Amino acid sequence: MKGVSVVARLILATSLLTVLLPPHVDSASSMQGCKRNPRTANITGIRDTATLTGSGGLECSSGVMPVSGDSGPYYTYEILCSTDRVQAADGVCSATPCPTSFYALRTIHFPDGSSEPAGFRCITLDQATAGPGVTAAQVFAAIRRVNLPGGEIQITPQLRGLANLESFFRLQGANQPPVDLQVGESIVHAEFRVLEYRWSFGNGRTLVTEGPGRPGLASEVRTAWLRRGRYQVEVTVMWVAQASLDGRPVGQVDDLVSQAQTTYPVAEIKTILTG
Repeated sequence: MKGVSVVARLILATSLLTVLLPPHVDSASSMQGCKRNPRTANITGIRDTATLTGSGGLECSSGVMPVSGDSGPYYTYEILCSTDRVQAADGVCSATPCPTSFYALRTIHFPDGSSEPAGFRCITLDQATAGPGVTAAQVFAAIRRVNLPGGEIQITPQLRGLANLESFFRLQGANQPPVDLQVGESIVHAEFRVLEYRWSFGNGRTLVTEGPGRPGLASEVRTAWLRRGRYQVEVTVMWVAQASLDGRPVGQVDDLVSQAQTTYPVAEIKTILTG
């Protein structure tokens, strides 16, 4: 049965060659940067032992192979309504179906550069995509790091007040120009405006004036003290910022704050009757 043994060993060797050599690669599935090499095989043997040898495979050039095919579409979101019901009291925000997340308009962007509206979603800031690789949370966080000006409190009378007579207060210099911020490979543009000024006069009285207006005018308030003393006067400026990423609107950043304070002396006139 020597012939049978030779055939068996030849079949075994052929199977081994099938495992060792790479499968046939046609032109449709060949990798870019690679060329097919011809296969060679030799069968040699002595008496009842056969030896099968072969070679072949792909020869690839070094370097990075490009990935073919266009990128797919992606979505961006414009945040319209905050979860803060005080800030979202009117308009579409009063009836938003998102009690614990943000109401956002969705836009789909296609590989050819075109885009179109794609409805709305209730979404968190971490889920909302502002651009490729950038979330709304990253955009909002960058804007919140901007150091907003507190301004300087101006008072009339300037040096001291008199008990039971009104003094006038206004804020100067609380103006923030637009800023451009780098977030990843994109540019965040933010425009700021004042919503209101919250005054405290150190005597338990507080006043709120709404902005914006002409610098110093919208912040103007007046108050009087009943007795002399040194009073801590503070004003908290409430800001809002409109954010966009690479020219696309992202949403409104609420509850931005800056502060200014000063100490104001108040004198008291006493009348003494003699005679």
